[in-house]
Amino acid sequence: MNEIFNTALTLGHHTLTVLELMEALLVFLVARIFLGVVRRGLRRAQRLSSMDEGKQFIVRRLVTSVVWAVAAMVALSVLGVDLTALWAGSAALLVGVGIGLQGFFNDVISGFVLLFEGGVAVGNVLEVDGKLVRVERIDLRSTRVVTVAGQLIVLPNSKVAGEAVVNLTQGDSAMRIRVNVGVAYGSDVDLVMRLLSEAMAEQSEVHSTPPPAVFFQEFADSSLNFSVMGWLDDPWDRMGIQSRVRTAIDAKFRAHGVTIPFPQRDLHIVTSPEGAPGA
Repeated sequence: MNEIFNTALTLGHHTLTVLELMEALLVFLVARIFLGVVRRGLRRAQRLSSMDEGKQFIVRRLVTSVVWAVAAMVALSVLGVDLTALWAGSAALLVGVGIGLQGFFNDVISGFVLLFEGGVAVGNVLEVDGKLVRVERIDLRSTRVVTVAGQLIVLPNSKVAGEAVVNLTQGDSAMRIRVNVGVAYGSDVDLVMRLLSEAMAEQSEVHSTPPPAVFFQEFADSSLNFSVMGWLDDPWDRMGIQSRVRTAIDAKFRAHGVTIPFPQRDLHIVTSPEGAPGA
């Protein structure tokens, strides 16, 4: 048996024994068993905690990467590989890879910031580049979001963490929506403001406290411009609620004779007297 274990195997310029090879394989086997135990423990702990899916994924990935990296170094040491020489030889390669994958590492670091800082979480509603999206999953490098139209978009974590992204879920429990409208000159301003307030208050999603607010914004070229604002809990249906408010405004204006004007210009024609230059 000792002869079999001490049998030498030559791989290039390196010689190792069957026993060393078995010890290296045993290291990976132990690492596999250890990972299984750790993963079961993590799953049990996650069921008892409020950790979201994104953080669970990162923790599992980190534990797996660390365990396999340690197992690989121990196995190489068992096989007689000089790890100091290996690290020195790979230093230049690591620098080159780091430069080439700079954007990748930026996304990964941003992923850690998102997951552990808590600025964005799964289920949050965000406004990105003017679009309303809901976060479905946060991975190590990217964030998956779904638009109101049901489109799945994969965003780099650096975009979500580094740019101006509005989180409509976190912060105040309610968000404000606005609907703008213009009416013809000569309209009853008090009537218009009352109708706008009623149109917003009739929506079941809009809070009664604080009540809707109406503002007379400006004297525009062709209209008197107003805006009505209301507060609601779920920003996801913001566009639908605004559409229903506009429908209610149109119906109330028609019932009370309030006109939404077309853009118009007054044209004054001046005729030159006969005999004047250029006539």
